Amino acid sequence: MLYRKTDKKTYRNSSAFTLIELLVVIAIIALLIGILLPALGSARDSSRNALCKSNLRQVAVATQVYAFDFKDKYAPILGGPFVIDPKNDKRNMIWYDVNRMGEYLPQEDFRNLAHTSAENPTIGGTVMSCPNHVDGARSYTMNYWAASAAEQGQPNFNTGTIPFLKPGANRNNPDTYRMGRAFDSTVDRSSATILYAEAWGLWTSEIENDYDERTWFTNGSIGSKFLPGERFGGGMGVTDWNIGNWRGNGSFPRAPEMGSNLDVDPTSYLPYYRHPNRRNDPFKVEGGLNITFVDGHVDYYSPQDLFESGSGRSKYNVLWSPIDKQVEDRELGRVGNNP
Repeated sequence: MLYRKTDKKTYRNSSAFTLIELLVVIAIIALLIGILLPALGSARDSSRNALCKSNLRQVAVATQVYAFDFKDKYAPILGGPFVIDPKNDKRNMIWYDVNRMGEYLPQEDFRNLAHTSAENPTIGGTVMSCPNHVDGARSYTMNYWAASAAEQGQPNFNTGTIPFLKPGANRNNPDTYRMGRAFDSTVDRSSATILYAEAWGLWTSEIENDYDERTWFTNGSIGSKFLPGERFGGGMGVTDWNIGNWRGNGSFPRAPEMGSNLDVDPTSYLPYYRHPNRRNDPFKVEGGLNITFVDGHVDYYSPQDLFESGSGRSKYNVLWSPIDKQVEDRELGRVGNNP
């Protein structure tokens, strides 16, 4: 019988990767990730911006229903120890109370106030929260000049009553008196007049020693003080922030959206850092935000859209009240600084 010799040599599997091929593949993957990540980040921010707009639109629609029920008037922004809600004997009657807009909007986050608080519980979460507001439970607030009542007048000692005044009608408050004019849902230029806008979360939830569960809530209104352009961040900007507990203290930390620089305060009522989302230097007047108007539509605005870079005056394409231009003409002319 004949036997054929076999070659005892062993051969490598030709389908295996060489080291060079593997490095090339890794380099290609890294290149693709570098190309795709910015696009993915942009797409994510666009989706969050769309959700923010949708939230504001729902709040505006609910507010229009409220105004229909109350003869074209919006909710008040009345606070203080002498403002008692007749519905539950709690203090304050502000648009975000459960007894005001809380009857027209969904509720999720009740943590603004403790259950034992003497003040009215407020709404938060769901449509009240912008996805780019860090730990935000209420990210939007009402334009001061839209409120049906905003301040208390002098007590009437004969009747024992305290009158409630429209925005800008309190002669004893130079910060707000004649700095705008109150309006309702029938205002002219309804498509240019602010109803709600994104705002800073100035108040923390009343939860003791539980940092991880804290959420943050906007104040009752924005735009009450300063000139219209300054409210947007123009000129000297907003320079009075003696409200809220956002700076933190021994009981709770600083509001996370405010950044870590303790020596800097916002210079605008509006948080431009949210769209596109920016974590560094949140107070910088750069970026954009969403505003909803009396007619119910929502638009995105940058600082350049709202005020003139040189003079700091409003461009009057977005109005705090119907007399923004008259206010700036009067106030700037009075101090000899009318551009």
